[in-house]
Amino acid sequence: MTDFSAVTETWGLPATREQIAMAYCRYKFAGDLAERKSVLEVGCGSGFGLAYLGERAAFAVGGDPTLGLLAEARTHLPDLLLAQLSAERLPFKDGAFDVVLMLEMIYYVKDLDAALAEARRVLRPGGRLLICLPNRDRTDFNPSPFSIHYPNIPELAQLLHRHDFRPTFYGGFLVEPESSRDRLLAPIRHFAVRFHLIPRSMRMKALLKRLLYGRLPRLGAIQEGMASYPPLVELEPTGAGADRFKVVYAEGERA
Repeated sequence: MTDFSAVTETWGLPATREQIAMAYCRYKFAGDLAERKSVLEVGCGSGFGLAYLGERAAFAVGGDPTLGLLAEARTHLPDLLLAQLSAERLPFKDGAFDVVLMLEMIYYVKDLDAALAEARRVLRPGGRLLICLPNRDRTDFNPSPFSIHYPNIPELAQLLHRHDFRPTFYGGFLVEPESSRDRLLAPIRHFAVRFHLIPRSMRMKALLKRLLYGRLPRLGAIQEGMASYPPLVELEPTGAGADRFKVVYAEGERA
């Protein structure tokens, strides 16, 4: 299996305030779905959102293909259930969960149809699947190393319908400069993306952000109210208007 340690957000990693807000937003959305239910996070990485999910859900399990990331998660979360797994082949019985989460990981999956079929299999009727990923249709989109494909909203709609999910789509985090510094850095980012100059590892990206933004807060356990929770905007399955947003969320109800 590919080792995703270098491209995964981990405990203590320096991060911009927007990066932290994005992490909080996806786990807040997930936590609202998982309230008092059984939940599986596929591709949980180092697990910094699992404690938050565990506090809200009746039962929470985290799984990831990379043993090193699971070991890091175990260091911080000794009491939570963790498993090494592949999204295309989940080691759970049919109908074991109410909620399945695929947060910032689906673009690493080789066989999306197999992954969606497995998600549907382990969900109870009426269960929810939540997918979150960067919007490839935004300006200056930069794909992650090891990524295979970033489906856009029309592709996600086809994929979810094909596996008998009733989908709803949302956009979050508007693509617009938020400060004079952001406006100054925008041309630099555009140049770096165009000529493939952005570092490949999370830690090298964090170092670059430190040089550009100064001292940064660090990633840690997700906690209620730790960042703002911007209103998400519902989008059409056609993807119209989606290019205004940095992040896409797809919620699918199992038929």
